[in-house]
Amino acid sequence: IIRRRDSMRTLIIGAGASGLAAAVTLKRSCPQMDVVLVEKLAEPGRKILATGNGRCNLSNTDLSVSCYHGDSSLIYSVLNRFGTEDCLDFFHSLGLLTLEEEGRLYPLSMNAATVRNVLLEEVERLGIRVESDFAVGSIAPGFTVTDKSGERTLHGDFVLLSLGGKADAAHGTDGDGYPMLKRLGIRYAPISPALTALKTDDRIRPLKGLRFRGSATLLDEKEQLIGKEEGELQFTDSGLSGIPAFQLSGDAAVLTKTQRLTALLDFCPNLPDLAVLDYLQDRMMHGTPDEPVLHLLTGLLQEKLARFLLGEFGMDADTPVHRLSIQDLASLAEVIKGYRLTVTGTKSFKDAQVTRGGVPADELVEGSFESRTVQNLWFAGELLNVDGACGGYNLHFAWGSGILAAKEIAQRAQNI
Repeated sequence: IIRRRDSMRTLIIGAGASGLAAAVTLKRSCPQMDVVLVEKLAEPGRKILATGNGRCNLSNTDLSVSCYHGDSSLIYSVLNRFGTEDCLDFFHSLGLLTLEEEGRLYPLSMNAATVRNVLLEEVERLGIRVESDFAVGSIAPGFTVTDKSGERTLHGDFVLLSLGGKADAAHGTDGDGYPMLKRLGIRYAPISPALTALKTDDRIRPLKGLRFRGSATLLDEKEQLIGKEEGELQFTDSGLSGIPAFQLSGDAAVLTKTQRLTALLDFCPNLPDLAVLDYLQDRMMHGTPDEPVLHLLTGLLQEKLARFLLGEFGMDADTPVHRLSIQDLASLAEVIKGYRLTVTGTKSFKDAQVTRGGVPADELVEGSFESRTVQNLWFAGELLNVDGACGGYNLHFAWGSGILAAKEIAQRAQNI
């Protein structure tokens, strides 16, 4: 049953990035709509504060589809209708000034709280009601939304589910949207953590805390390429962290459930293989015969890393260089350019930034974010089967899908 047009209400469940963008857009598009933000935490937008290391990388100037994983039709649906300029226009309309840093877009303040604040100020200005500390327990089509205590109930004509995924539960996204989907009869692709650290065999534990600029290449059990990323990496007590590891983690989390993966670490990605060997040969040629082999690596690697790799090579750091053959140097160069690690998995959802998996395109009305199964129910953000790389891609998809879903709801309301 739909209420009279002048009293229609939309319940937006989840007041994160996509929910806040949707609420503002819907109220602007349809001022007569009663828009209610339903948030399980004490305040909206908590997860926004943690994005971009507290700086909120809100979008990117290069919105390539290749920077996303999941349903291509959903990715295209957002990127074709909500580009970088659309994102900037939306935030500029809120009074937010922005800056670009190597393609990544940030608030001029370089503080994530600024982004949340301009959104919340617009929510207040528009008269959008916020129901906080409301953990949804059930949704009955029609719609009646009840909290987990059973003591609070809300009614609405339209519902937008923007609950987020299961990553980073400390900021409210603990996966409680998935049981709701099951109860509503809505299928979703299996979920796993993404943008998190890789777990590897424990040989590298002595290097815990060491950072280096290099590349990581992920191979499957047949030595086929899964992905390659370059940048700053860090050894941890359980494996590898840093943006390159994060970028590879979505695939690793899925594939390590059924097979053993290998990571090849290149500690000198800017040098070709032969250049490293030539460097070692040149150092040996111009050194003294009794010079320790560690000195060959002084200008190439951090000492702690050099000692570790020599140990892995089965050689003491004080071994005189005259004991090394050309084959030894070639093998050492090979280790430097392709140190092999077994990847056993990834860190858990608790330590992940986003969720891989979610509601697929075939559960939605074609070209829309509305459910095929439940009329007048829409989805936005991380609950959908799309996840992006580091660099503002996930937030862009959140803003975009929320804004586009809100426009669909407004159009539906205007046609009633």
